[in-house]
Amino acid sequence: MKIVIDHDNCEHASAFADRCLGATIREPEGHERYCMAHVEDDGKPELTVVLIFDGQEHTLVLRDMAEREAVALEGWAAFLQHETGGTPAAG
Repeated sequence: MKIVIDHDNCEHASAFADRCLGATIREPEGHERYCMAHVEDDGKPELTVVLIFDGQEHTLVLRDMAEREAVALEGWAAFLQHETGGTPAAG
């Protein structure tokens, strides 16, 4: 499954946005998604999350529930760590 989250069009404050991101990553089909721009069933078992933030796209591919949970707990920082060569929280 692939989801696109457009944070640039989100009207929520930072703490709420982090909780919303976490809930969306944990349950992409069962959470009311305020900033979700697109959901696509690509037939793949992993979850691809594309985050649009400050006009740039940041992408993470989460292969299992442990990775989803680690990124959900870490929030937006997980996307930035990945782009700077770090890894999401241990999973």
